[in-house]
Amino acid sequence: MDARELKASIEASPVRKRAELEKLYLYVTLGDEFRPGMEVYARDAAGYQQFFDALFSDDAMRDTRVWAQWARLAHRKWVDRFEPKLVVQNLRLKSAGIPVEFGSGIFIAPLGSKDTVADFYLFENGAFNTDAAEFVTSIGGTFKCVGYEFVGIYGVYRFHNDVIFEEWDVEKDPVPFE
Repeated sequence: MDARELKASIEASPVRKRAELEKLYLYVTLGDEFRPGMEVYARDAAGYQQFFDALFSDDAMRDTRVWAQWARLAHRKWVDRFEPKLVVQNLRLKSAGIPVEFGSGIFIAPLGSKDTVADFYLFENGAFNTDAAEFVTSIGGTFKCVGYEFVGIYGVYRFHNDVIFEEWDVEKDPVPFE
């Protein structure tokens, strides 16, 4: 497939996805040609989905914006492609997110889906592609979440049923609490 065939495949895509796909097309092309290195993903591709899936499967591309935007648009599970500092999986929830306790107050870190089972990931600053997740807010101070006590400032992100904390300014590593 060449770049013009990729463009034609995008033009035949569902209307609701077309604007995002056209942005992705601009990331991978210059005029009517692929940017250097992008043609390898087109070799066996029969359309935009196969092209972007091939790009997504390449870990060398996981820090790029095009990789992240395809992950979001195609709802591809990507968190396990990075190395988290802490993982807590299969959390059973009673609300639409993971509770974060601040003394007598509670903040609900929202999920990106309506699922009642969630996964929690903690990453060091810059250890994952933040463009692939939706930034929710930042939180700071001493608080409890998923059985751990946190002290510091964290970015809070979501993607499907994952809640992701990114360490921004941490005083100490999270410690389990009873």
